[in-house]
Amino acid sequence: MKLKPASLVLPLVVALSVLLAPAASSQTSFGYRGDIGPAYWGTLDEAWSTCGTGTIQSPVDLTHQRTWMTLPIDYASTDGEIFNNGHTVEVELPEGNGNTITLDGIVYPLVQFHFHTASEHRVLGRGYDMEMHLVHKTADGQYAVIGVFLKRGTSSGALAPIFAELPNIVEENVNYELPDFNPAGFLPPSRAHYRYLGSLTTPPCTEGVKWIVMRDPVTVSDEDMAQFANQISFNARYVQRVVPR
Repeated sequence: MKLKPASLVLPLVVALSVLLAPAASSQTSFGYRGDIGPAYWGTLDEAWSTCGTGTIQSPVDLTHQRTWMTLPIDYASTDGEIFNNGHTVEVELPEGNGNTITLDGIVYPLVQFHFHTASEHRVLGRGYDMEMHLVHKTADGQYAVIGVFLKRGTSSGALAPIFAELPNIVEENVNYELPDFNPAGFLPPSRAHYRYLGSLTTPPCTEGVKWIVMRDPVTVSDEDMAQFANQISFNARYVQRVVPR
């Protein structure tokens, strides 16, 4: 695990929420329990009001969505930096890394991925042990996110090198360089997935995010899941009500 020299560490995005956030107070914090938990996010900061008033909020229980069978990704080997931001473990990719997804004629570059435990989305009421979000962002601020369910298994597969570099919780916002990886290896063999228009799952809960949730899970070993739980014990927003449209 290679630590970047402090002089070279730029201010980094600390969560998906910050990537899209309007000017929320620097003193505002959120969590997943108690009076800063998801039920209160909309009242914690004026800039986060959509968390309480939005009409297409995420995550959701995927019950009636069509199953799509092809996924227009263009992924290849890249490097990245891993850090614990206090809410999740995130991997940030360098600008211009070349990994993209194309939806409705728009190319969305992959900018980061992170993890939730337990899964945020559900399928017919069923959840999974964890969920990974691969976050894509256009230059003008449009977002598309691929969600991948993670379940306990004998191996972590392509994710094993990522889990091997999990930073310690006491090292929040300390960045470590990862060995090269190909994000395509994080996806299940089947490209079957669900699509819907939703929101960020963290404050400010901005709407208009294009969601792609893979139908089939991938496995993560018991050891790796336990290691993650030692860092982040729970960071999943509860399923949101689907408002009729």
